[in-house]
Amino acid sequence: AQRDFIPVIDKLTAVSTFATPSTWQVRTDRGLTTFVLKGEEDIRRLRGNGLLITDSHGVTYRIEDMRAMDRQSRRLLDRFL
Repeated sequence: AQRDFIPVIDKLTAVSTFATPSTWQVRTDRGLTTFVLKGEEDIRRLRGNGLLITDSHGVTYRIEDMRAMDRQSRRLLDRFL
């Protein structure tokens, strides 16, 4: 069976710059990772309050509910939305 690899972002710990491309440091359900966001168009909204974020290598990350994240993470995300 084919399986999807879509890590779920729990927290944004740091963003290098608010202009793109920018380097994001995040905590996912699979551990800490760093990726490069090429452009704001790589962030797509899902139904409800979810997001899909695609990094420069084509790896897709999911945020299930943006409102459930901590305050710092929401503030960082708001700069890109």
